[in-house]
Amino acid sequence: MTVTTYPSAVDYTLALQNPAAAFSDASLRAARFAQGLLGPYGIAGSSAVVFHATIGTEDYALRCYTREDASTPERYAALDAFVSANQLSRHVGIVTWYKDQVQVRGGRWPVLKMEWIAGQQLNEYVGYLADQRNTAALNTLAERWLVLIGELQRVGFAHGDLQHGNILVDQQGQLRLVDFDSVWIPALQGQKAPTESGHPSYQSHGGTPQSRWGPFMDTFSGLVIYLALTALARDPGLWPKFNNGDNLLFERADFVPSLNTEIWKNLAGVGDAEVDRIALKLKECFASGWSASKSLRDTLRSAWWEQQGAAMKSVKLGTAPADAPATAPPTMPQAPWYAPPVPSQATPPAGSLPPPPNAPYQSAVAPQATGPQPVFTGKAAKGDQSWFAQQQSKTEPPKAKTAPATAKPAPATAKPAPATPKTATAKQRSQTGSPARSFFFALLAIAGIVLFIVLMTHH
Repeated sequence: MTVTTYPSAVDYTLALQNPAAAFSDASLRAARFAQGLLGPYGIAGSSAVVFHATIGTEDYALRCYTREDASTPERYAALDAFVSANQLSRHVGIVTWYKDQVQVRGGRWPVLKMEWIAGQQLNEYVGYLADQRNTAALNTLAERWLVLIGELQRVGFAHGDLQHGNILVDQQGQLRLVDFDSVWIPALQGQKAPTESGHPSYQSHGGTPQSRWGPFMDTFSGLVIYLALTALARDPGLWPKFNNGDNLLFERADFVPSLNTEIWKNLAGVGDAEVDRIALKLKECFASGWSASKSLRDTLRSAWWEQQGAAMKSVKLGTAPADAPATAPPTMPQAPWYAPPVPSQATPPAGSLPPPPNAPYQSAVAPQATGPQPVFTGKAAKGDQSWFAQQQSKTEPPKAKTAPATAKPAPATAKPAPATPKTATAKQRSQTGSPARSFFFALLAIAGIVLFIVLMTHH
């Protein structure tokens, strides 16, 4: 008799009390599990329960399924090959599929072994930064998020359920992804979509899991996360107002074209041009019938007329050269991307991301696990600034420098440089005049005073 009803989380917990009897694979039979009240401690999700196991000297997460899913050994074999071929292991953990591996309730069920990642879930880390009002670190985190999504979409990888619980900040400051049951890669084109529909606070209203499943299905959730991080970098006070413990800032009810919920009113009150721009891009995704058909990079890219409007505005503000063209032909819409180029190495964008003090980092699959706190180092280099940061530095007034006591204040409005530069002496003479000229004007002044006194005495 074939058993078709999947075991429950409790069934797996009881079975894994004796790994030597539960598993077929020799390495898994020697696994040692983190313990809870009833035995091995597991974190139950919508389709699986995950256990923290130590095998030899390495830590792993073992995912045991509790219901039918699109996950198969073929899918995970394809994923493993894709990750290796595209050097994505620094973002996507290594996985191994075991078929008919664990004995539970008279049947054998598959097990997915995943790399154990010591890190903190995105929402918890963002909450810490917001509480500390560390806007610089929040801005760095937003930039790193764009680099990650850009790199994944460039090679045709889509996670399918990007949300705070599936994104970790590890000990090196890297953003790491977990839970790949909904993943899309080119090798899976045309196959049945996973049954997972994604976290509701990060998914659009339109379409079905099957229609959304594809290379661009991370565009919407990636944009939601980017807007939340950017807005918090401008106003960390949004966090206590709109975080409900299971989101960043947005809920599914906020994804409406009218933008009439409280979060949109507060975002408008931030008064930041970049936040406004990203919010409008997200609003476009709320239109009836919208579906993701391009990358996050292209979704955020401004249309050529928007670029030219910004260029004209910068000219009016005096932040662009006076001889710079105010307009450009529509055939040249290419503009610098909003984030640094996708790096070809594991080094994340420069910038400081401090670890939370006195708080053990936790894995996405074992909140009680502890480990060394991450150490984030590095200073932002000028060449590593994002395009937006570079543009912002062009439009912001330069910071005042401490001048020597004898230095004269700079004029309020700098005059354009002449065609032929003057020497310092010539420049001074042009402002004060020659000594002979000064003496002549002094004599005229004295003569005027004498004449005034004579006339007054005469009268």
